[in-house]
Amino acid sequence: MSVVQPGVGPIVVPSPLQLPELMLVEQKLADILGKAEGIIKDTCAGLLYAGGKRVRPLLTVCSGLCFGPLNMNMVFAAVAAELVHMASLVHDDVIDASQTRRGTATVNSRHGNSAAVLTGDYIFAEAFNILSSHRLITAMGYLVEAIKAMCDGEVNQAGELFALSVNPDKYFARIAKKTGILLAACCKSGAETGGGSEGEIEAMGEYGLNLGYAFQIVDDILDFTGTQEKLGKPVGLDVTNGNITLPVILLMDNPVYGNWVKEILSTRQINVTGVESIRQALQQAGSIEQSYAAAAKCVEKAKASLERIPAGRNKIMLLELADKVLQRQA
Repeated sequence: MSVVQPGVGPIVVPSPLQLPELMLVEQKLADILGKAEGIIKDTCAGLLYAGGKRVRPLLTVCSGLCFGPLNMNMVFAAVAAELVHMASLVHDDVIDASQTRRGTATVNSRHGNSAAVLTGDYIFAEAFNILSSHRLITAMGYLVEAIKAMCDGEVNQAGELFALSVNPDKYFARIAKKTGILLAACCKSGAETGGGSEGEIEAMGEYGLNLGYAFQIVDDILDFTGTQEKLGKPVGLDVTNGNITLPVILLMDNPVYGNWVKEILSTRQINVTGVESIRQALQQAGSIEQSYAAAAKCVEKAKASLERIPAGRNKIMLLELADKVLQRQA
Protein backbone atom coordinates (compact mmCIF):
# COMPACT_ATOMS: atom_id res chain seq x y z
CA MET A 1 0.00 0.00 0.00
CA SER A 2 1.30 3.51 -0.71
CA VAL A 3 0.53 7.19 -0.46
CA VAL A 4 1.89 9.70 -2.94
CA GLN A 5 3.80 12.57 -1.37
CA PRO A 6 4.38 15.47 -3.78
CA GLY A 7 7.93 15.60 -5.04
CA VAL A 8 9.09 12.25 -3.71
CA GLY A 9 6.87 9.70 -5.45
CA PRO A 10 4.97 6.85 -3.78
CA ILE A 11 5.46 6.34 -0.07
CA VAL A 12 5.20 2.83 1.29
CA VAL A 13 3.22 2.99 4.52
CA PRO A 14 4.73 0.86 7.30
CA SER A 15 2.15 -1.42 8.93
CA PRO A 16 2.23 -2.59 12.54
CA LEU A 17 2.35 -6.37 12.68
CA GLN A 18 1.06 -7.01 16.18
CA LEU A 19 -2.25 -8.10 14.69
CA PRO A 20 -2.83 -9.08 11.06
CA GLU A 21 -6.22 -7.34 11.37
CA LEU A 22 -4.43 -4.00 11.65
CA MET A 23 -3.48 -4.25 7.97
CA LEU A 24 -7.08 -3.27 7.24
CA VAL A 25 -6.78 -0.27 9.55
CA GLU A 26 -3.56 0.82 7.88
CA GLN A 27 -5.10 0.51 4.43
CA LYS A 28 -8.10 2.63 5.47
CA LEU A 29 -5.79 5.28 6.94
CA ALA A 30 -3.84 5.39 3.67
CA ASP A 31 -7.06 5.67 1.65
CA ILE A 32 -8.51 8.47 3.79
CA LEU A 33 -5.39 10.60 4.14
CA GLY A 34 -4.35 9.95 0.56
CA LYS A 35 -7.40 11.69 -0.90
CA ALA A 36 -6.48 15.12 0.51
CA GLU A 37 -5.15 17.81 -1.83
CA GLY A 38 -2.34 20.35 -1.93
CA ILE A 39 -0.35 21.07 1.23
CA ILE A 40 -2.75 19.03 3.34
CA LYS A 41 -2.06 16.00 1.14
CA ASP A 42 1.65 16.57 1.65
CA THR A 43 1.34 16.92 5.42
CA CYS A 44 -1.03 13.94 5.77
CA ALA A 45 1.31 11.73 3.76
CA GLY A 46 4.17 12.80 6.00
CA LEU A 47 2.19 11.96 9.12
CA LEU A 48 1.30 8.54 7.81
CA TYR A 49 4.86 7.87 6.69
CA ALA A 50 6.12 8.84 10.16
CA GLY A 51 4.33 5.74 11.35
CA GLY A 52 3.97 5.59 15.11
CA LYS A 53 3.16 2.73 17.42
CA ARG A 54 -0.52 2.55 16.40
CA VAL A 55 -1.36 1.85 20.04
CA ARG A 56 -4.87 3.28 19.75
CA PRO A 57 -6.09 1.18 16.83
CA LEU A 58 -4.34 -1.83 18.36
CA LEU A 59 -6.30 -1.32 21.58
CA THR A 60 -9.55 -0.79 19.69
CA VAL A 61 -9.24 -3.92 17.56
CA CYS A 62 -7.80 -6.12 20.28
CA SER A 63 -10.54 -5.05 22.73
CA GLY A 64 -13.20 -5.84 20.16
CA LEU A 65 -11.74 -9.24 19.34
CA CYS A 66 -12.09 -10.21 23.01
CA PHE A 67 -15.84 -10.42 22.42
CA GLY A 68 -16.36 -11.41 18.81
CA PRO A 69 -14.84 -11.82 15.33
CA LEU A 70 -13.51 -8.89 13.38
CA ASN A 71 -16.13 -6.69 11.75
CA MET A 72 -15.82 -3.49 9.75
CA ASN A 73 -17.31 -1.31 12.49
CA MET A 74 -14.41 -2.38 14.66
CA VAL A 75 -12.00 -1.36 11.90
CA PHE A 76 -13.71 1.99 11.33
CA ALA A 77 -13.65 2.76 15.07
CA ALA A 78 -9.93 1.96 15.12
CA VAL A 79 -9.26 4.22 12.13
CA ALA A 80 -11.19 7.08 13.73
CA ALA A 81 -9.26 6.68 16.99
CA GLU A 82 -5.91 6.92 15.19
CA LEU A 83 -7.07 9.95 13.19
CA VAL A 84 -8.08 11.72 16.41
CA HIS A 85 -4.67 10.91 17.87
CA MET A 86 -2.85 12.19 14.74
CA ALA A 87 -4.84 15.42 14.72
CA SER A 88 -4.16 16.05 18.40
CA LEU A 89 -0.41 15.58 17.88
CA VAL A 90 -0.39 18.15 15.06
CA HIS A 91 -2.17 20.66 17.27
CA ASP A 92 0.07 19.83 20.25
CA ASP A 93 3.15 20.61 18.16
CA VAL A 94 1.71 24.04 17.37
CA ILE A 95 0.98 24.72 21.05
CA ASP A 96 4.45 23.55 22.12
CA ALA A 97 6.24 25.12 19.13
CA SER A 98 7.85 21.72 18.58
CA GLN A 99 10.32 21.48 15.72
CA THR A 100 10.58 17.69 15.56
CA ARG A 101 8.47 14.64 16.39
CA ARG A 102 9.73 11.06 16.11
CA GLY A 103 12.94 12.48 14.68
CA THR A 104 11.28 14.28 11.75
CA ALA A 105 10.26 17.88 11.20
CA THR A 106 6.78 18.77 12.46
CA VAL A 107 4.06 20.13 10.21
CA ASN A 108 4.28 23.56 11.86
CA SER A 109 8.06 23.74 11.41
CA ARG A 110 7.76 22.90 7.69
CA HIS A 111 4.61 24.76 6.71
CA GLY A 112 3.80 27.17 9.53
CA ASN A 113 1.20 27.21 12.29
CA SER A 114 -1.78 28.03 10.06
CA ALA A 115 -1.21 25.03 7.80
CA ALA A 116 -0.65 22.81 10.84
CA VAL A 117 -3.86 23.90 12.58
CA LEU A 118 -5.87 23.38 9.39
CA THR A 119 -4.24 19.98 8.83
CA GLY A 120 -5.26 18.93 12.32
CA ASP A 121 -8.80 20.21 11.72
CA TYR A 122 -8.96 18.28 8.44
CA ILE A 123 -7.92 15.04 10.14
CA PHE A 124 -10.45 15.57 12.94
CA ALA A 125 -13.13 16.09 10.29
CA GLU A 126 -12.17 12.84 8.58
CA ALA A 127 -12.40 11.00 11.90
CA PHE A 128 -15.95 12.17 12.47
CA ASN A 129 -16.86 11.63 8.85
CA ILE A 130 -16.02 7.94 9.14
CA LEU A 131 -17.90 7.64 12.45
CA SER A 132 -21.02 9.42 11.25
CA SER A 133 -21.15 7.77 7.82
CA HIS A 134 -21.08 4.33 9.45
CA ARG A 135 -23.41 5.42 12.27
CA LEU A 136 -20.97 4.57 15.03
CA ILE A 137 -22.74 6.90 17.45
CA THR A 138 -21.56 5.23 20.65
CA ALA A 139 -17.92 5.23 19.55
CA MET A 140 -18.33 8.86 18.49
CA GLY A 141 -19.55 9.71 21.99
CA TYR A 142 -16.49 8.09 23.57
CA LEU A 143 -14.13 9.98 21.26
CA VAL A 144 -15.92 13.31 21.72
CA GLU A 145 -15.51 12.91 25.47
CA ALA A 146 -11.81 12.17 24.95
CA ILE A 147 -11.26 15.22 22.73
CA LYS A 148 -12.96 17.50 25.24
CA ALA A 149 -10.79 16.04 27.99
CA MET A 150 -7.60 16.50 25.95
CA CYS A 151 -8.44 20.16 25.32
CA ASP A 152 -9.19 20.71 29.01
CA GLY A 153 -5.96 18.97 29.96
CA GLU A 154 -3.90 21.15 27.63
CA VAL A 155 -5.50 24.33 28.96
CA ASN A 156 -4.90 23.25 32.57
CA GLN A 157 -1.29 22.36 31.79
CA ALA A 158 -0.73 25.76 30.20
CA GLY A 159 -2.06 27.40 33.37
CA GLU A 160 0.28 25.38 35.59
CA LEU A 161 3.60 25.93 33.82
CA PHE A 162 6.44 26.09 36.37
CA ALA A 163 3.80 25.93 39.15
CA LEU A 164 5.28 24.65 42.40
CA SER A 165 1.78 23.78 43.63
CA VAL A 166 1.40 20.84 41.22
CA ASN A 167 0.97 17.65 43.26
CA PRO A 168 0.39 13.98 42.38
CA ASP A 169 -3.41 14.38 42.43
CA LYS A 170 -3.29 17.27 39.95
CA TYR A 171 -0.79 15.37 37.83
CA PHE A 172 -2.97 12.26 37.58
CA ALA A 173 -6.02 14.38 36.77
CA ARG A 174 -4.05 16.02 33.97
CA ILE A 175 -2.67 12.84 32.42
CA ALA A 176 -6.09 11.22 32.56
CA LYS A 177 -7.31 14.04 30.32
CA LYS A 178 -4.23 14.11 28.08
CA THR A 179 -3.77 10.36 27.59
CA GLY A 180 -5.91 8.04 29.70
CA ILE A 181 -9.40 8.98 28.59
CA LEU A 182 -8.53 8.55 24.90
CA LEU A 183 -7.08 5.09 25.51
CA ALA A 184 -10.18 4.24 27.53
CA ALA A 185 -12.33 5.44 24.62
CA CYS A 186 -10.43 3.16 22.24
CA CYS A 187 -10.96 0.13 24.45
CA LYS A 188 -14.63 0.92 25.01
CA SER A 189 -15.22 1.52 21.29
CA GLY A 190 -13.64 -1.81 20.46
CA ALA A 191 -15.60 -3.66 23.12
CA GLU A 192 -18.87 -2.04 22.02
CA THR A 193 -18.39 -2.85 18.34
CA GLY A 194 -17.31 -6.37 19.30
CA GLY A 195 -20.53 -7.04 21.21
CA GLY A 196 -19.35 -6.71 24.81
CA SER A 197 -21.88 -6.19 27.61
CA GLU A 198 -22.20 -2.89 29.47
CA GLY A 199 -20.10 -4.22 32.36
CA GLU A 200 -17.46 -5.59 30.00
CA ILE A 201 -17.28 -2.28 28.15
CA GLU A 202 -16.73 -0.42 31.43
CA ALA A 203 -14.06 -2.94 32.46
CA MET A 204 -12.24 -2.33 29.17
CA GLY A 205 -12.48 1.40 29.83
CA GLU A 206 -10.82 0.95 33.23
CA TYR A 207 -8.07 -1.05 31.56
CA GLY A 208 -7.49 1.72 29.00
CA LEU A 209 -7.50 4.50 31.59
CA ASN A 210 -4.92 2.80 33.83
CA LEU A 211 -2.83 1.81 30.81
CA GLY A 212 -2.88 5.49 29.84
CA TYR A 213 -1.65 6.51 33.28
CA ALA A 214 1.26 4.08 33.05
CA PHE A 215 2.04 5.03 29.45
CA GLN A 216 2.23 8.74 30.30
CA ILE A 217 4.28 8.25 33.48
CA VAL A 218 6.85 6.21 31.55
CA ASP A 219 6.82 8.86 28.81
CA ASP A 220 7.59 11.50 31.44
CA ILE A 221 10.38 9.37 32.89
CA LEU A 222 11.93 8.88 29.45
CA ASP A 223 12.00 12.66 29.02
CA PHE A 224 14.87 12.53 31.52
CA THR A 225 16.38 9.08 31.00
CA GLY A 226 16.10 8.71 27.21
CA THR A 227 18.27 10.06 24.41
CA GLN A 228 17.41 12.52 21.70
CA GLU A 229 18.08 9.85 19.09
CA LYS A 230 15.52 7.45 20.60
CA LEU A 231 12.98 10.06 21.68
CA GLY A 232 13.12 12.08 18.47
CA LYS A 233 13.12 15.27 20.56
CA PRO A 234 15.47 17.01 23.01
CA VAL A 235 15.92 15.42 26.44
CA GLY A 236 14.28 17.36 29.27
CA LEU A 237 11.89 19.19 26.97
CA ASP A 238 9.01 18.98 29.46
CA VAL A 239 10.79 20.68 32.33
CA THR A 240 12.39 23.19 29.97
CA ASN A 241 8.88 24.19 28.87
CA GLY A 242 7.67 24.30 32.47
CA ASN A 243 5.62 21.10 32.37
CA ILE A 244 5.95 19.65 35.87
CA THR A 245 5.70 15.86 35.63
CA LEU A 246 5.68 13.11 38.26
CA PRO A 247 9.48 12.66 38.59
CA VAL A 248 9.91 16.38 39.33
CA ILE A 249 6.88 16.44 41.64
CA LEU A 250 8.45 13.64 43.68
CA LEU A 251 11.79 15.48 43.67
CA MET A 252 10.10 18.61 45.04
CA ASP A 253 8.93 16.51 48.01
CA ASN A 254 12.43 15.17 48.65
CA PRO A 255 13.94 16.54 51.92
CA VAL A 256 17.39 16.97 50.37
CA TYR A 257 16.63 18.24 46.87
CA GLY A 258 13.16 19.76 47.28
CA ASN A 259 14.03 23.40 47.95
CA TRP A 260 16.90 23.29 45.46
CA VAL A 261 14.74 22.17 42.53
CA LYS A 262 11.99 24.63 43.49
CA GLU A 263 14.49 27.47 43.25
CA ILE A 264 15.52 26.31 39.77
CA LEU A 265 11.90 26.05 38.63
CA SER A 266 11.13 29.49 40.04
CA THR A 267 13.56 31.06 37.55
CA ARG A 268 11.31 29.78 34.72
CA GLN A 269 14.45 29.57 32.58
CA ILE A 270 16.05 26.13 32.50
CA ASN A 271 18.96 25.54 30.13
CA VAL A 272 20.79 22.36 29.14
CA THR A 273 22.97 22.52 32.26
CA GLY A 274 19.89 22.88 34.45
CA VAL A 275 18.24 19.89 32.82
CA GLU A 276 21.34 17.77 33.41
CA SER A 277 21.49 18.84 37.07
CA ILE A 278 17.84 17.93 37.58
CA ARG A 279 18.35 14.63 35.77
CA GLN A 280 21.19 13.67 38.10
CA ALA A 281 19.20 14.74 41.17
CA LEU A 282 16.26 12.59 40.07
CA GLN A 283 18.53 9.56 39.90
CA GLN A 284 20.23 10.22 43.23
CA ALA A 285 16.98 10.97 45.07
CA GLY A 286 15.29 7.84 43.77
CA SER A 287 12.53 9.83 42.08
CA ILE A 288 12.92 7.84 38.85
CA GLU A 289 12.49 4.55 40.71
CA GLN A 290 9.48 5.96 42.58
CA SER A 291 7.93 7.03 39.30
CA TYR A 292 8.41 3.58 37.79
CA ALA A 293 6.79 2.09 40.92
CA ALA A 294 3.77 4.36 40.38
CA ALA A 295 3.55 3.26 36.74
CA ALA A 296 3.79 -0.40 37.82
CA LYS A 297 0.81 0.06 40.16
CA CYS A 298 -1.21 1.47 37.27
CA VAL A 299 -0.24 -1.53 35.13
CA GLU A 300 -1.44 -3.91 37.84
CA LYS A 301 -4.76 -2.05 38.06
CA ALA A 302 -5.11 -2.25 34.28
CA LYS A 303 -4.49 -6.00 34.29
CA ALA A 304 -6.89 -6.51 37.21
CA SER A 305 -9.63 -4.81 35.15
CA LEU A 306 -9.40 -7.63 32.63
CA GLU A 307 -10.43 -10.31 35.14
CA ARG A 308 -14.03 -9.96 33.95
CA ILE A 309 -13.03 -10.28 30.28
CA PRO A 310 -13.36 -13.69 28.52
CA ALA A 311 -10.13 -15.67 28.26
CA GLY A 312 -8.43 -15.87 24.87
CA ARG A 313 -5.58 -14.77 22.65
CA ASN A 314 -6.58 -11.11 22.61
CA LYS A 315 -6.93 -10.87 26.38
CA ILE A 316 -3.42 -12.30 26.65
CA MET A 317 -2.21 -9.67 24.19
CA LEU A 318 -3.73 -6.89 26.29
CA LEU A 319 -2.08 -8.28 29.42
CA GLU A 320 1.27 -8.45 27.63
CA LEU A 321 0.84 -4.94 26.24
CA ALA A 322 0.37 -3.60 29.76
CA ASP A 323 3.62 -5.21 30.88
CA LYS A 324 5.47 -3.86 27.83
CA VAL A 325 4.56 -0.29 28.76
CA LEU A 326 7.08 -0.47 31.60
CA GLN A 327 9.79 -1.65 29.19
CA ARG A 328 9.48 1.25 26.75
CA GLN A 329 12.69 2.94 25.64
CA ALA A 330 11.09 5.60 23.40
